[in-house]
Amino acid sequence: MPPKSPLEGELIRLRSHEPEDEPYFHRWIHDPEVTEHLNARYPYSHAQEREFASLTSTYQNATFSVVTLAEGQLIGNVSLRNAVPEDRSCDLGIMIGDKEYWGRGYGTDTMRTACRFGFEMMNLHRIELEVFAGNDRAQHVYEKVGFKVEARRRQAHFKFGRYVDVLVMGLLEGELR
Repeated sequence: MPPKSPLEGELIRLRSHEPEDEPYFHRWIHDPEVTEHLNARYPYSHAQEREFASLTSTYQNATFSVVTLAEGQLIGNVSLRNAVPEDRSCDLGIMIGDKEYWGRGYGTDTMRTACRFGFEMMNLHRIELEVFAGNDRAQHVYEKVGFKVEARRRQAHFKFGRYVDVLVMGLLEGELR
């Protein structure tokens, strides 16, 4: 039996961005509920989103659209960014933009699948991410797949008229659950 595709989880599949993804990305990045816990602060034009949707994955920036296995529905995107071959490390960014899929395991499956891809296909040793303090739902998902809080950057991000702490979380090769 052939091994499971490194791009496939239990609920989702990672695939390359397609031009038709752009309207979804544009809608999600302008939804304050979706971007509440993201670094996104300024509006993005359709041209900027078309450029994002046209990105081709490389070792330095492996970026994927997230689609459901059952329906093939686009629900978000995930990137393993700023990979450094000497350190075998990168940072991860995720957005499940389709709110109908929140709280149903799709974010967790996306995290597991993206991290598994990073370790098994990119030969990474470390994956790092940042999460705003108070984003308990995301922090719970990250801890469930094995990430550990490594640092707190106090009042490091200003958004919605207030400063928030930023937690730095890391996952090492062999720690993925």
